[in-house]
Amino acid sequence: MQPSSQRKNRPRSTPTPSGKRTTITEHDIFGIFEPLSRHAQLTTKQLVAFDRRYASKTRNRLTDLFHEEGAWLERLSEEIKFANFLFMDEMYRLGDDARALLEARGVTPPHPWVRTTRIGGNSTTPSRIIRLAHDHMASEIALDIEIGARATPEMNFRNHIQIIEAAPKRTRTFPNPLRIAVPQIPGAPKWIEPDALFAINDRYFAIEADMGTESIETIIKSKIVAYREIIASYVIDEHFGIDNLRVLFVTTGEARMRNMMAAVADIADQGRSRMFGFACRPDLGDLARAPAPTGGMFAHPWERVGHDPLQLGKE
Repeated sequence: MQPSSQRKNRPRSTPTPSGKRTTITEHDIFGIFEPLSRHAQLTTKQLVAFDRRYASKTRNRLTDLFHEEGAWLERLSEEIKFANFLFMDEMYRLGDDARALLEARGVTPPHPWVRTTRIGGNSTTPSRIIRLAHDHMASEIALDIEIGARATPEMNFRNHIQIIEAAPKRTRTFPNPLRIAVPQIPGAPKWIEPDALFAINDRYFAIEADMGTESIETIIKSKIVAYREIIASYVIDEHFGIDNLRVLFVTTGEARMRNMMAAVADIADQGRSRMFGFACRPDLGDLARAPAPTGGMFAHPWERVGHDPLQLGKE
């Protein structure tokens, strides 16, 4: 076995030393494979932040698992070559063997909707780079909140797979259970699908990651109307079997966040709403320079229109 000092500096392009086989561990399953089953792709930074092992250990495991015989991990760099690839964090996707292992172990259910409801990967923008940036942002927000909740005593965090598994049987038969039909009302789309869905204790939250590419007047307002309507008409109760929902908008510019809040004020009764929380994260706007999740967004006070800020663990 190589000394740890040499392993720590082994390039990610270098396979496991000849003759050594990688044994899949519980840490690999729950620190790498399981989060990748819920996200379309995650960067090395994100996986290192999520995994409970030392950072150098997780980085080495990612390299080992990618090069190990079998389809454990896939790298987007094998498929996409970025102009500034030397400065890009490696992005990983779950391999077929890892997916089969999770299903065999009962870690994730063997249903087609598990793949269609992954965080990221569902954007329809024509630009693949913008899609990846949006997907990374959505995953960053969701992971950051999950890490913070996991580190806080008495916080019961549930991801979207757990929520769907507890939903009414009819919902679990849909190809994409996160896609919610909106009653026909003026200004609302036919469907609304959050970028991520999670629960903390008995409160449910949807995430909307905003890269500033959508019109506030035509797109953002329609989303606000749709979310309000699925609550007011009890669609959310029938679809997920839940009786509450908060929607968290995260955007990359202060002025845009204020304009989104103004859009809520225009729509909400008396210009006030407890349902929507807002945060500004300029550092998530650049895919190449985005920081690792820290758990800070769980404790972050989310601004609201006409009400005190929302704190996820307290309301």
